Amino acid sequence: MGLSPTERETIAARARERGIHLGEEHWYLLELSYAYYQKHKTICTLRTLMKLSGWEKKKIYKLFPGNPIGEISKITGLPMPKEC
Repeated sequence: MGLSPTERETIAARARERGIHLGEEHWYLLELSYAYYQKHKTICTLRTLMKLSGWEKKKIYKLFPGNPIGEISKITGLPMPKEC
């Protein structure tokens, strides 16, 4: 189950407020994070996101600078993982 149009609009607005303009690669990571949360009831860690996406840490940090999981959490409204 993916993000609804309303959820996508809300996420896009939050991202813009944080200075992030979402492209296809951003949405891919956001969808992965959302799907992981739906299954596990926690947002994935950076290591898990790297495994799920097949991307290197550097690429993820380029899309979500600073703290990628923190940014994804703030943008999606999903709670931070316990590991953070």
